[in-house]
Formats: sequence, C-alpha cells, structure tokens
Amino acid sequence: MAGPEAAEHEAFEENQRLALVCHDAAEAQGAIKGALQELGFKVHIAGSPSDAIERMRKIAYEVVVLDEEFQGATPHDNPVLQAIRSMPMASRRYIFVGLLGKQFKTLDNMMAFAKSVNVVVNSNDLPQIKGVLRQGMSDNEVFYRDLHEILREVGKR
Repeated sequence: MAGPEAAEHEAFEENQRLALVCHDAAEAQGAIKGALQELGFKVHIAGSPSDAIERMRKIAYEVVVLDEEFQGATPHDNPVLQAIRSMPMASRRYIFVGLLGKQFKTLDNMMAFAKSVNVVVNSNDLPQIKGVLRQGMSDNEVFYRDLHEILREVGKR
C-alpha cells in the first residue's frame, strides 16, 4: 500500500513499534526493512515525500530512516527532513531519525547533530544497517532516558 490513504487502512496492533522507511531503491528498502523487522518493528515504506509527511502527521513512528536524496531531493532541500525539523520538540524527541547519504561518515555524532537527526549512515554501510541502527537507538535511549522518565513522572508523556 502506498499513499497517505493507505496509512489509514493499515492494520495496527496495540503497543506495536512502528518504523517508516523513505528510500527509492528497492534493494535498500529491503535491507532497511529487514533490519528494522529483526529489531522488532512493523515497517511502512513511504512512496513519496508527501506520503511520508502525511504518515508522520497521522502515525506515531518510533523510527524514521530517510535517504537524503529520497525522490530527487537534494541534501540541502529534503522536504521530509524539513518536516521532521519543524516538528514540535515534544513530539520530535520520541522519534529516532536515521539519515543515509553518500558523504556521511557512519555514526558521526557531530554530523548527525548538524543535520538534526539521531544518526547518520554512509550509503556504502547499508549492509551493516542493523548494527548501526541498533547502536544508534541504544545510544539515543541512554541519552534521553532521564528526560523521558522525568516527563513521565510529571505527566507529560
């Protein structure tokens, strides 16, 4: 199923961990989807930037993996990344965002910070995506653990 309408009709299970993949190449989609499924996620594939943005507006994804050139975007003008950056921080901090690109050094924290994502991955490291995502998500959990606990205690999440 593709398109924003499809997101409304997909079956969801309670407490299901959801991930969204935004990549054009079928082989890369398969590798990312397989890795995320092995990590316990139900995976949706976005068909276009507008589909991805609409899905993120309607569905609480825990993970988004985005190719910086998804659907012809440029590294400096990616509408999905712009939508993620413009999210209210109260929502954004609960989404782990992985950005794939040709010029990144995998797990470069300074580049991830500069791009407003949680982890960057060099496109050539796609065969190791499961380990990279697992490491990035683990680091992110440790980083935000205390904040999330405090927010739960005060009823903000």
